[in-house]
Amino acid sequence: MQAQAQTVEEVVRGKASDELISVPAAATVHDAVEVMAARHVGAVVIKTEDGLVGGIFTERDLLVRVVHAGRDPKKTPISLVMTRDVRFVTPGTTVEAALSLIHVNRHRHLLVIDGPRVFGLVSIGDLVRQLIEKGEGRFEAAVRNAGAASASSAQ
Repeated sequence: MQAQAQTVEEVVRGKASDELISVPAAATVHDAVEVMAARHVGAVVIKTEDGLVGGIFTERDLLVRVVHAGRDPKKTPISLVMTRDVRFVTPGTTVEAALSLIHVNRHRHLLVIDGPRVFGLVSIGDLVRQLIEKGEGRFEAAVRNAGAASASSAQ
C-alpha cells in the first residue's frame, strides 16, 4: 500500500508559527529587514492598504535589488524592490508538485492561497524539511539515518 502524498497544508501547519509574517507596502526596506531578522525568516509578505497581497520581499530581493543596486534601505520603499509576480499553490498541492514549481521557476518561496485567504508562505527549506522528516521513501530514510549517525558520532 502506497503512503498518501504529503501536502503543502501539512507543511504550513507544521511550521513553528502559523502566523503570516507581513509588512505594509508603505514600509521601507529597513523596516522589512528588521521584521525578517527579528522573526528569523527569509521572506515577508507585503500587504497593500486594503489588506491584499502586493508581493513578497526576500533575502534575494535585498541582495540584488537593494545592496547590489546601491539603494539606501532606510529610504527605499519596499514596494519599489519587492517581488510582485508571486507564485502560489493551494493547500492541497503535494510537496513534490510545489518543489517542482519552485525548481522550474527558480523561486525559493511560494504563497499558499485557499480562495481569497492567504493560508501561508512556504520556502524550499520548509518543503525539503517536510520530505526528510515525514517522507516514506528510501531517500528520506537515508537522510534521517545519516543524521542519526552524525549525531551519535558527535557525542
